[in-house]
Amino acid sequence: MSWHLVIALSLALIPIVLSPGTSAILTAQYAATGGRRDVLAVMLGTCTGLYIHASLAALGLSALVMASATALTVVKVIGAVYLVGLGCHLLVKRPPTAATGGPRTSGRNVFAQALIGNIANPKAALVYLTLPVQFLQPGESAVVAAFLLATLHMVMLLPWLSMWAIVVGSAKRSSRLTSATAVIQRGGGLLLIGLGIRSAVAN
Repeated sequence: MSWHLVIALSLALIPIVLSPGTSAILTAQYAATGGRRDVLAVMLGTCTGLYIHASLAALGLSALVMASATALTVVKVIGAVYLVGLGCHLLVKRPPTAATGGPRTSGRNVFAQALIGNIANPKAALVYLTLPVQFLQPGESAVVAAFLLATLHMVMLLPWLSMWAIVVGSAKRSSRLTSATAVIQRGGGLLLIGLGIRSAVAN
């Protein structure tokens, strides 16, 4: 695999990594209301989702979904409903206080939230289907390129999510789990609802 492909994919991933999405929102949410364990679960679920997208693209399943208007619509609706439901859950859940501390969320549930939020995103599937082949040289493997993309994506995304966790965690400690935590939680809920609606109506 050439350095040309590595550099090209890395540059193409920069705006994708920096754009706010489900992973960043969940990281901020659990850094504010949970703890390090929950943040790590979000990161693990997100990275697992990246490699699932790479596997689906390598197997050609993503291409089948994108080629079928019905299948693509089903994926979009499922993803949108999930994001809106998750956002509503954050809106109605009582934020932790200094007396009660953070909610005791199962690590498996947090992992599942991040994983499903990632793999149910048709835009992510489209990225893994189309981005690697744009930079392939003759004789290079599209399968290897898909997994290279997932690895580069993970390497670039983890520091970005870690920064979110550090910033929000610092704000949580300074605010003693009061108003800032509630704002982060409910703001994250609204952002997830917005992402879900945008996913549903986007062409």
